[in-house]
Amino acid sequence: MGIIYNLLYTLFFPFYLLLFIFITKKKGYSPELKERFVLYPDNRSRVLWFHCASVGELNLSKPLIKYFTGKHRILITVSSPRGKEYAVKNFPEAIIRTLPFDFPFLIKKFINTYTPEVLIIAEGELWYNLIDVSSKQIPVISINTRISPSSYRIYRKISPFIKNILKKFRLIIARSQTDYELLKSFVHENVVLCGDLKFVSSIGEKNIEFEKKGKILIAGSTHEPEEKILINVFKKLKEKYPELKLLIAPRHLERVPEVIKILEKENIPYSLRTKTKIPETDVYVIDTLGELSAFYRYADVVFVGGSIAPVGGHNILEAILQNKPVIIGKNYEKISDTVNQLLPEGIIKIAKDEKEIKEAVEYFLNISGKDIDFKKISENIFKCYLSNIKKVLGDSL
Repeated sequence: MGIIYNLLYTLFFPFYLLLFIFITKKKGYSPELKERFVLYPDNRSRVLWFHCASVGELNLSKPLIKYFTGKHRILITVSSPRGKEYAVKNFPEAIIRTLPFDFPFLIKKFINTYTPEVLIIAEGELWYNLIDVSSKQIPVISINTRISPSSYRIYRKISPFIKNILKKFRLIIARSQTDYELLKSFVHENVVLCGDLKFVSSIGEKNIEFEKKGKILIAGSTHEPEEKILINVFKKLKEKYPELKLLIAPRHLERVPEVIKILEKENIPYSLRTKTKIPETDVYVIDTLGELSAFYRYADVVFVGGSIAPVGGHNILEAILQNKPVIIGKNYEKISDTVNQLLPEGIIKIAKDEKEIKEAVEYFLNISGKDIDFKKISENIFKCYLSNIKKVLGDSL
């Protein structure tokens, strides 16, 4: 299977590389080709290696990175330029590198440069040579491992290949009971269930400069057409709740100009986070990276995006763990286990369209908040992760 993968990867690589460079530069980032081909000198060794594809995985892994910093030298690799930028800013004590392209000789060169003790991969990123080459020299661990329904359907069609990859992990920690069962259908050994690490990583710690005025509706991690829908909802509710404010945080910052066009077309005054910390307008666009979870503490109601748009949903726990009511759309298959776990608590509503979103926002604006103690859940999940990772490392609790 590895031979077929490497033949196909090599065959399509020139086309992928050109497309990758074009798209990356178009977004205003450097393709980091020197790092992706490991064309740099470095002699730091004996590191604990975390691979986090982008910002979401970095935030997910933060509690583990924070715990092991000081006990081990930390190396973090990322796949995306946005992730690299975020990692450099938020993990100053770690070595930050862009993951090499998935050729065996590049992975070997990278491992020889840093001689890691272990590789910890966030959320089941299955680069074949990264896992295959690394597993021959060091233990490889997958944390918060998830398999979406769409991925599972694909994996079933290439079952021998997926089984071959998963068997190379020393330890796979599943995110949910559903993920655990799906993983066990491919590999029987070294799969454990600890729970969603986002119950730990989503607890807000960051303080921001912001002054709350009136009721606040936050539209977080939004995609097209979610901003337009939430702006329409806001306009309608503003008549009944004149003190209502709307904060919009697009999932991808490159879409901020698109959001601004919608607001200007609707003749709605707005402020940008990068321009002012204390907005005087009723609509505030959060055009910064890494602040959304801190803004949730000021919210009265939160809509989490990627759920009306066919994305599958984004992290709802950043808001939920601060006891903020959350509204999502009907496309939430990526977070369905978390949603189903929390629906009975009455802190989540699922809305299929603009009308139902408006009704849900109004419902939450008119009821008193509900305090749920998530501390014990978070502590148990984190202990489970630490104990299993330490067993692989050979550390004692």
